[in-house]
Amino acid sequence: MTNSNYLQGAVQEIEHIMSNAEEQLNDSKRIQPGDAEAFTQAQVQLEQANMELEKMLLSSNAEQRDQLTRLQQQVHQLQNRMILGL
Repeated sequence: MTNSNYLQGAVQEIEHIMSNAEEQLNDSKRIQPGDAEAFTQAQVQLEQANMELEKMLLSSNAEQRDQLTRLQQQVHQLQNRMILGL
């Protein structure tokens, strides 16, 4: 079972990564696009967050798994939007 404090810290970090990725996505949509390197770094961080979620899912209980699965779906959706530029 995943430690509750570790889980909450990891979830907060992933939510921070997602927020940064959203910001980079929004910047890229402007007439004067944002920093391409920051956009790429946000994509890398999202993938790292996804891999961390995979690890946590393996050792989580049912309640934690539900929360982590929902968060992973949000990460996947954001990754897809960044790829498609939506």
